[in-house]
Amino acid sequence: MRAALGLIALLWALYLLVFALTDIHRGLLNITIWACCNAIPQALLLLPLANQLAPRLAGAARLPGFARAAGAILVYALVSYGAVVFLLALTARVDRAGVYVNFFSGLALVWQLFQGIAYGAAAVLAGLWLHERRRADRLAAVQSAQATGRKPAAPGQAGAPRWLVKTADGIVSIDPSELIRIEADGEYCHLVMAERRHLSRIAIGECAARLDRQGFLRVHRSHLVNSDRLVGAEAAGNGRLQLTLANGDQVVTSRQGAKLVRSAAV
Repeated sequence: MRAALGLIALLWALYLLVFALTDIHRGLLNITIWACCNAIPQALLLLPLANQLAPRLAGAARLPGFARAAGAILVYALVSYGAVVFLLALTARVDRAGVYVNFFSGLALVWQLFQGIAYGAAAVLAGLWLHERRRADRLAAVQSAQATGRKPAAPGQAGAPRWLVKTADGIVSIDPSELIRIEADGEYCHLVMAERRHLSRIAIGECAARLDRQGFLRVHRSHLVNSDRLVGAEAAGNGRLQLTLANGDQVVTSRQGAKLVRSAAV
């Protein structure tokens, strides 16, 4: 809430300054109303875009992630445009017949859509940057805790046979005990380790079967996590859990996956 109010205040001040300098709208009251109608929808829509969508894009493959980001930015631009138009109509003229809406046209329409796309792109980039920074901070905290004598995350079951996995870089050999998590991505899976990750065309169901006796938990239909690399778990709402892993990654479980994690806890 504090972040939303701060962003609304910042955008309101910027719009107020622009409208006052350009003299587009005469009168302090009109300038104030137009600034509010532009700032409030932008701020309320930008924060979810940065905090919720951007972290999901971080783990996606490059091309699908880019396509999702472009689609999300376009949707944001259209929704924010509609919200601004509605608020301007609501504050301009309301009577028994309802709300009268005058849509933007010409250069004004182009500018509204352009600023929506610019805001959306900035929110996604900022969200990705914050996600990577938080991930690095979590990883540093885990490494610091291990260095000060707390129990480090143990590797998986010793002696497990290595995997020969087909990737875009050719066939690579993987020690299953080094896996931290596995994430499904369409017909492929991301095999995530502490220092590297590989994208392979292997079904997550096959991975789950291979790792069934090695401490891996199917916490979501798209996620397998190594319980030995699990650092912490917090409530994520609706019966789900948000898991923090030894490399700083976070995974949100399904409700059934949360039950599985709780049942594995001692």
